[in-house]
Amino acid sequence: MKVIEAREYVVNHLQYALNPKSIAVIGASRYKTKVGYKVIEGLTNWGYKGEIYPVNPRATYVHGRKAYKRVIDIEDEVDLAFVAVPAHIVKSVLEDCVAKNVKIAVIATSAFKEIGRGDLQNELTEYCRKNELPLIGPNLVGMGSPYLNFNCGFIPYLPIEGPVAMISQSGANLLAALGTSQKDHYGMSFFVGLGNKADVDFCEFIEYAGLDEHTKCLAIYVEGLDSSEAFVKSCKKVDKPIVVIKVGGSKIGEKAAFAHTASENAGTSDAFYDELFKEAGAIRATTWQEFLDVSLALGTQPPLAGDHIVMITNGGGSGLLSCDHFERLGLPLHELQEISPQLRERIKAYMPMFGSPLNPVDISGTASPIQYKGAFRQAMCDPNVDGVLGSICPTAVTDVDAVVDIIIELHETYKHLHKPFVMECQGGQECHEAILKLRDHGIPAYATAEQAVNAMVALYKYGQIVKNK
Repeated sequence: MKVIEAREYVVNHLQYALNPKSIAVIGASRYKTKVGYKVIEGLTNWGYKGEIYPVNPRATYVHGRKAYKRVIDIEDEVDLAFVAVPAHIVKSVLEDCVAKNVKIAVIATSAFKEIGRGDLQNELTEYCRKNELPLIGPNLVGMGSPYLNFNCGFIPYLPIEGPVAMISQSGANLLAALGTSQKDHYGMSFFVGLGNKADVDFCEFIEYAGLDEHTKCLAIYVEGLDSSEAFVKSCKKVDKPIVVIKVGGSKIGEKAAFAHTASENAGTSDAFYDELFKEAGAIRATTWQEFLDVSLALGTQPPLAGDHIVMITNGGGSGLLSCDHFERLGLPLHELQEISPQLRERIKAYMPMFGSPLNPVDISGTASPIQYKGAFRQAMCDPNVDGVLGSICPTAVTDVDAVVDIIIELHETYKHLHKPFVMECQGGQECHEAILKLRDHGIPAYATAEQAVNAMVALYKYGQIVKNK
């Protein structure tokens, strides 16, 4: 249901969704394949330190813990109620939660508006709003935070610690991001599935993320945006980069979005959302890979203040892919002599005679770690350079590990200059390992030229957003 703006009591209570001292799992199950079992298993296995209270009227113990018939039977306070019972029982469960003074409720259960039962969903929402019990969901996978060892839902693993808060209507895509986090070191501060977002909306989690100390960038997956005014208001209040991917705009996608999360997109268009996200000061991604790539860059690097980008590579092909993609995206590279004639001459000392001091700067396939170090240092220190894009293309003489160590050293030395530093490593296993190591040291690194360029362009767009605020 629509909200006009983020509600203060909801924002204040979201801490209990991600950092509760006690959780009642309502619908806790003794059977390992059930959601109500997996929730307790995930909380326990990933190190949740608070109290867990299984609620199951037909069990004495669940997962080795004393079970309660109803949430009101629990002797102690309950911060979070995680509800995994059939849809027709949810109302009575929420009534018990209100009577117990539960701080916040999460409904994993499906079979509401997405299958045509909008009246039932609205009834639950109105009841919760009347009693100021924030309701997340229904029809969601869960939420968590690696910083808090908190895994609440039917979620197989936590992401690694990092700067990106992901707020998603899709549970499947959220789970994909968690897998990417572990495999490719896409670091996250917290994540939450909103599902049908009957009550708690994007705007409230946006404002919560704006206050979260670990969050440096917000990544938001949208299927339907019924509270667009509230979305814009909250985005404008948050002084952090926001990346949005909006789906469900195609003819069949409109129907699929409703069947998935009851999201309504009739009467909207891509142009409408382009304008809305522009007004909000959010950067729109159009593909899932771009969504992940640019949010990682925005979470780890400062905004790009201008368009004087210098690319340094040992591979001419990588440079050509990059400069063409920069131009496609409306941010063409400038020749080195246009950026800084002195830099052109200084950087030539770190390349062979057959290298190219244009831009991209090709220090050739024979480049040594010392040549990389000299070229990068000259670019980083030049006051006319706004950002640096580096590329490693392994040849038989390329010492990838040594170059990576130099890049990390230079990043630490010069990050006080607030110039974005993005890397591309195109190759095999040695490059994958290099990407992980660079990411672990706060440097966004990618496997293709296009990914790295997308990241740098997003940093430029955010720089323009900051200038215009």
